[in-house]
Formats: sequence, structure tokens, C-alpha cells
Amino acid sequence: MTADHYDYTPVMPAETWARIRRFVVTAVQTAAPRTPYTEKQLYPVAAKFARWAIEVAFLPLEPDILFDPATVDEFAHAGLVAYTSAGRSTMRSKLRAIARVHAADDGADEQTGIRRSAPVTPYGPADLAALESWARGQHSEDRRTSAGALLALGLGAGLTGREIVGARHDDITQTDGVVLVHVTGPAAREVPVLRAWEQLLLERAINHRGWLFRSGQEGGNPNLITDFVSRSHQRVHLQARRMRATWLVHHLTVGTPLPLLLHAAGLQSAEALDRLLPFVPVVDVADARRSLR
Repeated sequence: MTADHYDYTPVMPAETWARIRRFVVTAVQTAAPRTPYTEKQLYPVAAKFARWAIEVAFLPLEPDILFDPATVDEFAHAGLVAYTSAGRSTMRSKLRAIARVHAADDGADEQTGIRRSAPVTPYGPADLAALESWARGQHSEDRRTSAGALLALGLGAGLTGREIVGARHDDITQTDGVVLVHVTGPAAREVPVLRAWEQLLLERAINHRGWLFRSGQEGGNPNLITDFVSRSHQRVHLQARRMRATWLVHHLTVGTPLPLLLHAAGLQSAEALDRLLPFVPVVDVADARRSLR
């Protein structure tokens, strides 16, 4: 830090700050002179945002992705649940101010906001079949059931990467034949698992106590899923964000009532679903009219 810049001291583990420091400092120092806010006002929310990105959303520290309006809104709704509505709104405004500056630096019109990054594409039927084959073809029983639980929690329950890593045996129950995942943490909720993925989750839960994904882990490692997939003998493009998007699009397609879906997804607003609407199949005109009537 030079004398011209604010010397920010974060409240987080030193190793976490070391991972995000360069991104946060660059974002804040570049944006502050061109916003109504000071560096001191921008640092806390920018640091919280970057930490959420790597530990919860599993997003790369890339401005085009993180400063997309939908990402900022998702953080405001899901990453700031302990704050009041007014507090969340203030923090979102500060992040949007940073976002507009970085978009302008990339040549976009500051008045129109930043360029939207491409939405996460859901997995198609062929992809899902390949992923299930990949899971069942793992070289050990522990890896096979771990991979199955990974797919069931992501594709069958729409959990985030952080929630998948943190899920334990005792979080799974069966009520009237329905397999339920009890999600803990800031967005605590109960999620019924889609019927197609129940068996993979039960195979893991029946024979393994403790962690549902990867025995022997210490919990909270944001790179656990990537590491597991990379060590597989078969290369697959498996991402927690794409699994969650696939689950959301499924429910939008079959017409799950929006309030139920938002609760099950741990979302407080439907704004995060906007970019997934293009992936929802267009219904027949006659069916559409019957539904609307």
C-alpha cells in the first residue's frame, strides 16, 4: 500500500486473504476514484464478495464473471443473509458501482452496465447419462458411492458446491418414501431429492457414516470436487454450478411453483433464475393457452 491508498485489514483467515487480496485490492483501488465511495467504504464488501466467490460459489476471480449483475445479485441474496434488507441493498449498490467501472475499463458503455457473461449451460440427457456412467465406473467402492452422492446432491437436490462438500450422513432422511436432504448453514432448508437420483444417494448413505462426499475429508475445502474429478481415470466436465443449473431448469420446465423452488434452492429472489429461462423448453401454443387460462 502507498500513502495514497487505504490500508485495509481484513477479518478472515490469513490464507483466505492471501488468495483474494490481489483481486480485491485491484478492484477497489481502480474503482474508488470513479464512484461515490471511498476505498475504506468499498473494501469490506469487496472482500466479502471475493471470499464468497471462492468458498461458496466456487467462481474464478475474473471480473467478467464476478461483476456480472446476476452474480452480484446472487451474492446479495444468498451471501448476505445475516444482514437486513437495507444492508444488503447498500452492499449491492457498492458492488454494482465497482462493476460499472471495470466494465468501462473493458470498453463497455458505463451507462449500460457491464457485459453479461455467458450463463451456465445445463447438462443435456446425453451428458447426464455419461455422468452417471462415470460415477458407476469408478475404480473403488468409496469413489463410486462418493461420485454417486456428488451427482445426487447436485443434480437431484440442486445443492451448491459448498453444501455438497459439507453434507453428512445424518443430513439424509426418508419420509413416506421421499428422500430428503437437510441443508445446514446460512441457507438452511429441506430439499426432496429427485426420484431419478435417489438410489445413488441411498447407496452412499446406507454404507457410509460421516461425510456423504469423500470419506476422510476435513470439510470446507472448496477445491474438493475439482480434485476428485481430476483424479478420475475418465475425464468429465463436471461442475457444481452446472449441476445446480440443471436441477433449476428441470423444476422450471415441469412447473414447480416458484415459491417452493426458491425455498428449496435457498434463494430469496427469482432474479437469479433470469439467465436460466432461455434453457426452459417452449411449450406448445395450445398447452400454453390452457395453462394461462
